[in-house]
Amino acid sequence: MKKTILSIVISLILIATAFILTGCGEKQEESKGGVTGQWAYTSYVYTFNADKTGTYDVSGKEMKFTYEDDGEKLSILYEGNTSPTVLKYRIDGDKLIITDSFGSDVEYTKK
Repeated sequence: MKKTILSIVISLILIATAFILTGCGEKQEESKGGVTGQWAYTSYVYTFNADKTGTYDVSGKEMKFTYEDDGEKLSILYEGNTSPTVLKYRIDGDKLIITDSFGSDVEYTKK
């Protein structure tokens, strides 16, 4: 009888652990590709495409780029440049917060 109860308890613990670990995996998957989409700040609009290309529109002047995203930094290589611009960022809900080269945070809102 004790072995049966012990087996049931261990089985329930293993099942609960599997559900917890599965839930954590889903959260990690959702955070990937978090910058994909359009983000606007006044007359500045970043568009990040899923294929790692994008545009930066400054008052109607559009600059094309390719980018890499490691989850904390964006490495943006604008067309015609040989060195990428590296920007630290974070996402908070519908806000893309980019730390500019002067150390100030600029909040872009998802469109």
